Amino acid sequence: MKIVQTGVGAVALALSFAGSVHAQNVGIGFSNPQSKLAVNGNFAVGADYNVAAPTNGAIIEGTLGIGTSAPNSGSQLHIYNPNFAEEILESGGSGTDFPYLRLINDSATQIKSILEFSDAARTKGFQWALDGLANGTNDFELYDLATNQVRIYVDPSGNVGIGTTAPLAPLHVVPGAAIQANVTASYFGYTSTGLAHGSLSGSNSASAIFAGNVWCGFDIVAYSGTITASDARLKNIIGRSDSVKDLETLEKIEVTDYTMKDVVKFGNKPFKKVIAQQVEKVYPTAVTSTGIKGFTFTPDIYAVSESVKMEKPGVYTISLVKTHDLKDGDTVRLVTSKNPELNLVAHVTNDKSFTVETKEPLGDKVFVYGKQCMDLKAIDYDAISMLNVSATQELAKQVEELKQQNSDIQEQAKRLSAAEEQERTTIAEQGAQIAALKAANGKLAVIAARIDALERAVNTKQEKEKSGVQTVALEQ
Repeated sequence: MKIVQTGVGAVALALSFAGSVHAQNVGIGFSNPQSKLAVNGNFAVGADYNVAAPTNGAIIEGTLGIGTSAPNSGSQLHIYNPNFAEEILESGGSGTDFPYLRLINDSATQIKSILEFSDAARTKGFQWALDGLANGTNDFELYDLATNQVRIYVDPSGNVGIGTTAPLAPLHVVPGAAIQANVTASYFGYTSTGLAHGSLSGSNSASAIFAGNVWCGFDIVAYSGTITASDARLKNIIGRSDSVKDLETLEKIEVTDYTMKDVVKFGNKPFKKVIAQQVEKVYPTAVTSTGIKGFTFTPDIYAVSESVKMEKPGVYTISLVKTHDLKDGDTVRLVTSKNPELNLVAHVTNDKSFTVETKEPLGDKVFVYGKQCMDLKAIDYDAISMLNVSATQELAKQVEELKQQNSDIQEQAKRLSAAEEQERTTIAEQGAQIAALKAANGKLAVIAARIDALERAVNTKQEKEKSGVQTVALEQ
């Protein structure tokens, strides 16, 4: 069968096929076509596409519209689903685990496009979406349908957030759930301006786990800061610290036992450290004020809302059982079922209620963490460590002085002991000499008495001789 188009000035072969017309259905290569047009084989459409199409396939030069009579001229494929008032390209399957592939433009939520792998009920799987947060900006998100949480988010400036939809740096990772360590792990952690060694075990939250080496292009980065260079060529040296005063200052610093208010993040474990406000009174150079917009919040409210009321689309009033101590215009952090860090400006209505504006649905309950703090007190533990070094050096000097004094006292004691021993020896010798002298003195007394008697006898004899008296014999 041939269909020939005839007209003025032209005769052309428009269509040639072997087939049949069956109940107003046209078949090409079929004798009993079941559709308005059934082709047994391949076909091509377009002035420049007069080539062999793929076996049992088709090639189309222009735009293909499905579900629309006015396909977008800038697209090769335009699929329209009037039941959802959205453009949709969908590929389904018979299974229950992620059978669908969807590209969606939902005008109701301003989602520019979504690539979704999900089950038929859309309760499992992931969405990749441009402008996924419906805020009119060119952001990107990977959305977990099972937990209703954003896993990966890229803001319009290119910052990547993992676990957060408000990344503050090119890569901002929020710690996930606690990970149970099988063994005690050692680590080097940032302590203001340097690294300190420590260990941990049991259940701990982690921002990242690296199975291999980590390379850094600028010194060493740990936790939230960098190592401070201490080269003398970078500094104007004033002089050595007064260790006596440093010891006096160190004695005034109070070591305090405490627990953290944020029990979700830190648990109830006790800490033994210092408090910035107390240290600031005695050693102010070791305390600094810090704050990063959208990052530093204090858990000074830390309570579940009593109620959440939508005043109008995008405006909610949050009421608490306790007073919130917020000021009008304070930025407050909320924790919702879909966003663990939703930071919004609060407008105070009374001491227990405030309103916020957000395009993100809040539901009937939220957790109010606390307000943004731009003057959070931070301790420079490195400064305290150096104060401790100087004070320890002073103690060491005092100990050395005490050791020297003790050595001198012991030497003096030895000399006194030797002198006493010498004195005792001398006294004993002198006693012996006195005794000998006493004995000699006794002998001399006897001799003296004999000499005295002899002298008397001689004198008596001489006197008698003078008087004519003859002495017969001397007394023996």
